[in-house]
Amino acid sequence: MATKSLLISTAFLILLSACNKKENTSTATLPEVAEHAETKTDTLQTDETSKKESIYLFNLMPKDSSDVAFVSLSDIYPVSDEKDTLVLPNIEKMGKYDAQYFTFDKNYRKRFLSKTNISETDSMFIYDYAKNKQVSFAVKNLKTAAMLNGYSSEEDWPYHNYDFMIGFEINKKYLNGFSEYYRDALVYVGKENPFSKERLKPIAWKKIAKKDYPSKALKNDDRTFLKNTVTGNTYFYKTDSHEYFLQDYLDSNKIIYGRRLLVVDSKSKNVIIEKLFSQSEGTSPSPLNYENGENSVDQWTGKLFKNKPEVVFGFEYVSFGCPSISVIDKSNEEISIQCDNRH
Repeated sequence: MATKSLLISTAFLILLSACNKKENTSTATLPEVAEHAETKTDTLQTDETSKKESIYLFNLMPKDSSDVAFVSLSDIYPVSDEKDTLVLPNIEKMGKYDAQYFTFDKNYRKRFLSKTNISETDSMFIYDYAKNKQVSFAVKNLKTAAMLNGYSSEEDWPYHNYDFMIGFEINKKYLNGFSEYYRDALVYVGKENPFSKERLKPIAWKKIAKKDYPSKALKNDDRTFLKNTVTGNTYFYKTDSHEYFLQDYLDSNKIIYGRRLLVVDSKSKNVIIEKLFSQSEGTSPSPLNYENGENSVDQWTGKLFKNKPEVVFGFEYVSFGCPSISVIDKSNEEISIQCDNRH
């Protein structure tokens, strides 16, 4: 049980960290086997879903030391109603051990697909942005399964509906070459692959003088939040399309309390997005790339999606809730990873 908790906790805390190893692009289609803005349309949606996303992304996690990887969709398929016998079968009849992980029969699978608006003709697309590796699976050939979440154990027997994550299982043999614990993998289920084939760039920060940071005034709430801090290091990164500026803010112990990100259009010099990443009960600033070694990469940018502007992400670790991806345009859109965080 300790191993399971460690793996899932690791997946939550370092979902958006990565190893920067240069490898060739590999796209394989397998045989059929801070500030948040609401967006307008749903790809996957249930009646219970309160926050609408323009695209639903999920994460991938290993199941113990077995040959199975698991994608939980419980964030869009709530299972808290103990009286709903169509969500899960009778757990007590299954027994303490067999109930910890099991696949669905036809009726429970049909209910799950219906409530998540997933069709048997859809596909699951998995993209590891650190390795630039993509694979896809036909939904009709994926098993639907339920797995006891990482914060529950045998001591919680008899288990409740809300103790389970529900989603799809994948054989690990199809995921060779992916990042450790699949921590850099994003999952989408639908008709078409939303992921771009352009490789994301790990941000290589360069220290600059504070005077070179853009003179855009802090937002009132951010100014209040940072009133007891002093400025620390200032960083810069540039691509053909954007300039990235990052300012550290230190507390009285000279520890990083927050970081302010400005992304500027390289041609017009206009600020496109402004983000503040801070220390709190549920978040902490992530290390800057390569601070902990040449393979330590957290911040990424580039063309992640075919039909969206470029993105940037990886500035904070999240212990409560799930991390998000910032779209670089005036919409200020944040795309959350549906990470099924029970913490």
